[in-house]
Amino acid sequence: MSRDPQRAATQFFGGRVCLDFANTLDWRTSGDPQELIPDYTAFLGWCARRGTLSHQAIKALEVIAQKKPAAAAAAQAELLSLRSEIWSICDALRRGERSDLASVNALLAQAPPQPSLVRTDGPYVHNFSGRTLSEPLWPILWSLTAVLTSADASRIGCCQADGCGWFYVDESPNRTRLWCSSEVCGNRERARRAYAKRRKTIPGKRG
Repeated sequence: MSRDPQRAATQFFGGRVCLDFANTLDWRTSGDPQELIPDYTAFLGWCARRGTLSHQAIKALEVIAQKKPAAAAAAQAELLSLRSEIWSICDALRRGERSDLASVNALLAQAPPQPSLVRTDGPYVHNFSGRTLSEPLWPILWSLTAVLTSADASRIGCCQADGCGWFYVDESPNRTRLWCSSEVCGNRERARRAYAKRRKTIPGKRG
């Protein structure tokens, strides 16, 4: 992830929608995490960039959120609760442990039937109408179920850069991926380690 929150909010290194959503807290494992979707409107901006909803649905939801701020705040709280659940699930998968799926299964029980797909300027998206503020939650949830019911579940990785904590599906041949991005966190972490090593070799310097 980037040190710049605006840039970080446009970086999608997870490889799956649910993991990119999990990564909307920058510097997740540091002492100073940075929220990339501080409110529902910011979240809709993320949906537009990630391509989970049509432009028309996003515009309609923006209007509803402006008219019903309390409902938008409630929908945002539900989204952040799901994000926390995804963190817990991914951490358990990485350790080879069972995940507590009670909350996820409760959401699945409430989920609507998956709508038809429509083509956008980019990928296909679910054809939501933009009538209810909970609509953006469902593509994330369906992405999570796809991960959990596929080989992806055994390939969940977490960036090893100090303080990052971003998740990804490790699709490297030998499952040796260490970073959310080799060019971003990888380069920064290699530089940090090289600097720390040099300090240890300089007389009079403490590590």
